[in-house]
Amino acid sequence: MATSITSDDLIPIEQHFRVSAGPGAGKTHWLINHIKNVLYTSSRLYKTRKVACITYTNIAVETILTRLGSSSDRVEVTTIHSFLYKHIVKPYVKFIADDYELNVNRIDGHDEVTISRGRIINWVTNHPKASSLSHPYTVNQLTRLEDNIAALTNWLSKVSFTFNSTDNLVISCDRKYAYSNEANRRYLNKRCLDLLETDLISLKKEYWKRGILHHDDVLFFSYQLLVRYPFILTILRAKFPYFYIDEFQDSNPIQVRILKMIGQVETRVGIIGDKAQSIYGFQGADASQFEAFRLDGMTDYQMLDNRRSTNQIIDCLNLIRPGFMQNKVNDMNGEIPHIIVGNTKSALNKGKELCSSDIIHSLSYKNITSNAIKKEMDVNVPTNNLFKSLSEKDSNKERQSLVSACIKATEYAMHNRFKEALKEFEKILSNKDTARKEALKHLTLLVSRYYEYSNGSLLDFHAFVSTNIKAVSALRAGGIQDFYMNNTYKQLAVCVNIIEDNSLHRTIHKSKGDEFDNVMLVVDKEADLSFLFSPNLDNNEDHRVFYVAMSRAKNRLFISTPTLSAANRAKVAVMPFAIHDLP
Repeated sequence: MATSITSDDLIPIEQHFRVSAGPGAGKTHWLINHIKNVLYTSSRLYKTRKVACITYTNIAVETILTRLGSSSDRVEVTTIHSFLYKHIVKPYVKFIADDYELNVNRIDGHDEVTISRGRIINWVTNHPKASSLSHPYTVNQLTRLEDNIAALTNWLSKVSFTFNSTDNLVISCDRKYAYSNEANRRYLNKRCLDLLETDLISLKKEYWKRGILHHDDVLFFSYQLLVRYPFILTILRAKFPYFYIDEFQDSNPIQVRILKMIGQVETRVGIIGDKAQSIYGFQGADASQFEAFRLDGMTDYQMLDNRRSTNQIIDCLNLIRPGFMQNKVNDMNGEIPHIIVGNTKSALNKGKELCSSDIIHSLSYKNITSNAIKKEMDVNVPTNNLFKSLSEKDSNKERQSLVSACIKATEYAMHNRFKEALKEFEKILSNKDTARKEALKHLTLLVSRYYEYSNGSLLDFHAFVSTNIKAVSALRAGGIQDFYMNNTYKQLAVCVNIIEDNSLHRTIHKSKGDEFDNVMLVVDKEADLSFLFSPNLDNNEDHRVFYVAMSRAKNRLFISTPTLSAANRAKVAVMPFAIHDLP
């Protein structure tokens, strides 16, 4: 049984612990107090040892550092990937670099790495099983037919590291993604995949030879190093006698293994999280890990208070999650949440009207939806990532790469993400000595003349880039010219993923750990409202995502849906919601 605590309670510092805290419980406040208690009372820190505090995003890192104030110099607050890179990969990966053909001299941090078409073709062509590939999936058929290349790209974009049945960490790739993006059906058969899967590691090595590390690679190399060289664990424990992980429910299984290894001796481990807020399954997180994690002597606590939301919003949260009833500790009465039926843009305007033009944050499941709301784009919004379509359709890779980089860099800059913007340009510039200066020049031009092309077609943007950035091949009549003519700059722009977005309109995943006075949850289709009518937070990640969105609201909550059937209206009638139909 878990012991109930509030956000102001202190617990013993020399124990492993797990704190289950629902939304708005004040877990960040509690964690800060616990860390300060450790700093003030521990006899094991001395002058050089620190408390490690791991959280999920850089925004959360800044929040914790700010709240720690002058105590922050004795606490290492960071994301897990940054921590592992700094303390394990960077100093020690040279020990195993030769085993994986990793070019240590060229490593410069870690990034989100997109598997390129060229690397895929090179991998298939040189695959040790290439001669065994047969019709309709010979090497030529796999590397020259657009449907096959699309299927390979879609499949290989899901390369990840997993523990197999014998508990070894291996590279794998989910076969359910081995289909063409457009047809959405399987193109690669079992025999073809069986053969290609035997050497997935070589595809990784295509990047490692160039010193390119994906975020997941940091986890892989960290785990390998800790298993092979246990002295690294000894050093980590000596540096960090206390190790706390916030938002633990979002941890990758490799992170969980690493944390268990660290906590076996000397270091006291604490995990804070909520299984109902586990929403990163696509990155390998498993909601069950939070409750399953165990170290000898671990003590369980739970925080049932909700200090964030009004009574009316808490009623809605408790309706969706009856097994974890939150206390209305502040007893704040507010307005009843509203379901607004109609066009999203109009729903947002109605929401502003209902809260006297106060600021509203919209939260959407899909990145494209949130970007479309930012740009007030309510027609011709793409349903799929058009950058993938551009990559598949434009056989001129120089042109495709330049156009894609210009759009992404520009949109990053428009969101004040200048570091990412410059990095996007630097990827395609051949002269690395002058890349930063050249990237800055191009970016300045694109931002200053944004109004000239941002409302035009992709064909217009191609002409702008060719004239002002770099001359690229003209578009031949046919499918590729049609693609550039029939899609707009704005349609590509809404497909850009701003990793850490703090704008008014963002995805639900990017709102994690934040809170807002007024929230409008945007669902793309009425069927998504099943999280209200038949909630299943244990087994349905989509339901957890929408639960997280609702729980961000402090004062007012709105749900925007395009339609609401008579049957669902009857269900809403007995729920704590009001309905507004837009004309």
